Amino acid sequence: MSGFVTTLSFWQQSQNWRAAQSAVTGADDTTVGRLFGKTATSAQDTLLGPIGATIANASSAVAVRAAQQAVDRVNKQVAEVKGNTPTKSDANVNTQVVYSGSLSGLVDFGTAGPSPSGGFKFLAGSDLQKQFKAAMTGLKSNGDAIDSVTLSGTTLIASTSGLNAHPVFTLTLKPDSGLFTFTLRNPTDIKKSRLDKIAALDLSGLVQAVKSDGTAMAVPDGVLIQIHNGRGHAKSDKVQAHDALGNVTGLATVGAIFEGGLAYTGPSNTAPAATSTTHAKTKYVAPTNPLTGKGYAATPEAAAATFGTMNIFA
Repeated sequence: MSGFVTTLSFWQQSQNWRAAQSAVTGADDTTVGRLFGKTATSAQDTLLGPIGATIANASSAVAVRAAQQAVDRVNKQVAEVKGNTPTKSDANVNTQVVYSGSLSGLVDFGTAGPSPSGGFKFLAGSDLQKQFKAAMTGLKSNGDAIDSVTLSGTTLIASTSGLNAHPVFTLTLKPDSGLFTFTLRNPTDIKKSRLDKIAALDLSGLVQAVKSDGTAMAVPDGVLIQIHNGRGHAKSDKVQAHDALGNVTGLATVGAIFEGGLAYTGPSNTAPAATSTTHAKTKYVAPTNPLTGKGYAATPEAAAATFGTMNIFA
C-alpha cells in the first residue's frame, strides 16, 4: 500500500492547467473562460459580457416599466376611492357649473298682469325653509347635508351647516324677467363611476309668480338642475315633466351642469375623537386584616356583597 500513488481527476487536472495558463498569459483563454470568465482587459471582453449586459439592461427596463405601471394603477384607484376630486378647479370651470334659464312663459298672469314690483320672487321665512328641506333631501357636499338656506337680495345661497360648513350653490333670480342663474360653488357628493352619474335638483318650489293683485302662483318645473359627475359644457336639455300623480304632462327644460372639474374649496376640519361614556369596572380586591396583616379571602360571595365603599366579608 505504501507504493500506491493517488492520481488527480480529469476535472482537477483541467482546472490546474487553466490556472497555469492564466498565470502565464494573464487571461483565461479557455472556451469556458472566454464565455463566462474575465480576460486580461475586463469582463466586457468576454463573449457573453456585452450580450449579458444588454439582456440585463433590457430586463431591468421592462421591470421598471412594469413597476411604474403598477404604481400608476394603484394611484388611480386610490384617487377614485378618495372621490377623484381635483385639487384645483379647471380653468374653464365656469362654463361647466353655471347655467342660466328663464321662468318666462311658464306662468299665465292673465289680464291683471304681473306684480309691479316683479312677477317672480323667492319664498321667504318658514315657507322657504320647508320647501328647501324637501328639495335637498338626501343631498350632501363633502359629507355634510345641504341643510342651510339664506337670502341676500335676489340671490339664494344654499350651504351646509356641519363641521365643515360651506356654500354649495347660489340661485340668482331677476324679478321682472324671470331669468335665473344657477352656480355650483362646491361639488355635491355623487358616486364616482365610469358611467355618468347625476344628482337631480328641483328648485321650482323655492320660487313663485305673483300677479298684480298679490295672488301668488307656483311655478312647476321652473328650476330643474341636473348635476353630472363628469366634465362638460353647461347646457339645457329636455326631460319628461310629471304632475302630482306621476303622469307625464310633457317636456320640461332642465339645466345640465358638470362638477367633474370643480375642486372643493371649503374647510377640512376633523371631528374630535368620540369620548366613551362607559365607566371602567373596578376589580374587587379583598382588604387586609389589620390584626394579622394578611388579606381576607376573596370569595365570590364577598365580591358579590360589595356595595359602594362598604365591604361585607364571607
